Amino acid sequence: MKRSFVVFGTLMIAALSFTSCNKNLKDDVKQLKQQNSELQEKLNGISNALGTDEPIKASTTFKDYNNVSHTVAESYQFKSSGTSTQSLIKNPNGTYDVYIERFLDVDWNEGAWLAFNYNPATKAITNKRGGQYWNDFLSTGDRCRYDEDSYNTGLTFTINIKSIDLTTGTVSLEATMAGNEEYSNGVDSYYIPRRGAAVSTTLSFDGKLRVYERYDD
Repeated sequence: MKRSFVVFGTLMIAALSFTSCNKNLKDDVKQLKQQNSELQEKLNGISNALGTDEPIKASTTFKDYNNVSHTVAESYQFKSSGTSTQSLIKNPNGTYDVYIERFLDVDWNEGAWLAFNYNPATKAITNKRGGQYWNDFLSTGDRCRYDEDSYNTGLTFTINIKSIDLTTGTVSLEATMAGNEEYSNGVDSYYIPRRGAAVSTTLSFDGKLRVYERYDD
């Protein structure tokens, strides 16, 4: 009888210990889930701050020296702080200087950008510049830059602003840039994949720019 009581007591102690361990394990799992959720929120915040929620989608088509066509298409998500990659600057004359750039990773070796002056009174878009740059193993150049003011012969450069809020900096737009053979022969070879061959780039952006105001000295 005494032996049975000892065995029963031992089993009760083991059961209570198991219940306590099980409760502690559940508490630990619950705490880990909470910590994981908090970490995920922080990671999402970092991702959004870097620009993953507002990328530039760009695509450039060109020919190599064997007349083989190539297309570089990418969604560029990273951005830097300050005015370096996103700005909507109001000038004293009421126009706005717009600059948008995104890159593929923190090395900043691949990306796309667009810059222009916008007049909200007339809807005129002037001083248009933009392009895409990338890394590959072709013998051609790895960038394409378009500048309407500096090189406009044979160039088509269209920016379609679908919506823009000059107070919040929220903007949605598309851009199409295309240069024919005459254009590629006239620009600096550093700005195009190959001289003498047509090149074209399209890009789109939906996001929010930082709003600034420029004052006269």
